[in-house]
This record gives sequence, structure tokens and C-alpha cells, in this order.
Amino acid sequence: MTETAIRIENLTRDFETVRAVDDLSLEVPSGIIFGFLGPNGAGKTTTINLLLGLLEPTSGRAEVLGLDTQTQGDEVRTRTGALL
Repeated sequence: MTETAIRIENLTRDFETVRAVDDLSLEVPSGIIFGFLGPNGAGKTTTINLLLGLLEPTSGRAEVLGLDTQTQGDEVRTRTGALL
């Protein structure tokens, strides 16, 4: 069985009048090289900030390396790195 590095379930993030991430679900197995691509304003940076526990989702949930990004964001950031 392959471990999951990133699990996102129905993740949504709203900013006042803008929905930056809309009901995103995604699973990335460990050991996979994954590119996160899209046009400007597509929600890529917001999604990464949600995965790092720097933002709280409006709804949904995410795990990185089995850690809940909302409650264990500090540990997620300790165990990962992101370059934006």
C-alpha cells in the first residue's frame, strides 16, 4: 500500500467576495513528483498556504504527511519546505 503525502478533501477558501479555492479534492502518493500548475489567480498560492497551515479553510480539510494542516500546521512546516 502506498502512503499518501498530501490528501485534500473538499477544500474551499473564501476571501470576502472572492472564492480562491473551490471544493478541491486531491490525493498525492508519497514519492511522486507533482507539479501544481495554473494561470494567475487560479488559487495555487492560497492552496499551498492552506497546506502549510498558514490559512484556515472556509470548509474541507487537508493532511500533509498524515498531519492535519489546521491543527498541526507548525509540524507540517517543520517537516516540509515550500518555495513560492
